[in-house]
Amino acid sequence: SLTKGQAESISVTVNLILEIPLLYLPNVPSMSCKTTKSSLLYFLPIIFILLVSTYQIPLQELFTVNNDVVSPLPLPSNSTVLELFVRDKVILLPLPHFNVEKFKRTGVQPNARAVKVSNGNQTRESRVCGCAKCGSSALGSELYRILFGNPWPYSNWPFVNMDSKRWKGLATRTTKWKNFQRWPSFALIRDPKERLMSAFRSKVRCQGQGTDSSDRKKLVPQLLKLARLSKKSASKPLDGPGLCLNETSYLQALYMIHKKKLQGKLDPHFLPQHLNCFLNAPPSNWTVVTTIGSAKAICDLELVVLGKSKGKNCSSVKKHATDSTVVKCAGNNCATPVTPQKLSTIDEARLDAITREEYLIFGSYLD
Repeated sequence: SLTKGQAESISVTVNLILEIPLLYLPNVPSMSCKTTKSSLLYFLPIIFILLVSTYQIPLQELFTVNNDVVSPLPLPSNSTVLELFVRDKVILLPLPHFNVEKFKRTGVQPNARAVKVSNGNQTRESRVCGCAKCGSSALGSELYRILFGNPWPYSNWPFVNMDSKRWKGLATRTTKWKNFQRWPSFALIRDPKERLMSAFRSKVRCQGQGTDSSDRKKLVPQLLKLARLSKKSASKPLDGPGLCLNETSYLQALYMIHKKKLQGKLDPHFLPQHLNCFLNAPPSNWTVVTTIGSAKAICDLELVVLGKSKGKNCSSVKKHATDSTVVKCAGNNCATPVTPQKLSTIDEARLDAITREEYLIFGSYLD
């Protein structure tokens, strides 16, 4: 017989299918009540086919749990349109398709560098790219060490992950993508969920070690504007000016931005990875696609840039202050670091929806 969880899921499925036509039918003035009912009946066979094929259960068991009728589940107060809740599960409608080709025509350019190394009379040229919150600072530091033989010596702006004269022309921003595969290339990626939550801790959260309050002051209003959310969704931070977001408001904002197909306007820290380094060249066209935590990431970088590798110290252990701790603060006083709280069910569902396409593209390249 059906478990209670199965029946609750079925109840939600039925409500979801019935709710879709209701969104549109009442908006047509010429349609009579009879026409509306007839149109709804059209969807009933779809419901039964879906339920039987999905759950593989007899029809007489569809709407009972231990002889008790399953009633529709109410939507919680923080629900957005068409978010349907089951006790331990949230179902969100798929996000709309984002037109990447149209985005390309805006003229945006990935944060990729043309790297040149002289070897006698010959010059070796390669391409290196890493997105914001993928370990781009660590990548820049390693690239500088490979090119100049010593660590990055500066502590002020412009920083190691920026294009500047400090690279002395050896690593410059590139806009050349034609015949891309003629150059050896190296691209850095990161687990999509881990990256977005690192961006949250670094750029928008209300308090905590490693949060950039100056970036937060600028980025939070941008997120709210793109999502068309009120400033009431934000809070006042305890450790700086401007506004801040908690996990729920942050993920709701990102979800609404993706739902409106505006993710191309996101700041690079929140921009999907396939809209940066891989906008003009898919992962399969890059020589190396890896994470900063890969066991041989640095040796692969040396091999791409120099054509050879020493084979030593191949991994780069990157630990950011925002990767694993949350520090509670009151004024300027910060307490002991604590482990981040687990995301709520609706937050997890939104994060799943936002990152689904990235996992389809990069899943096989993640460590």
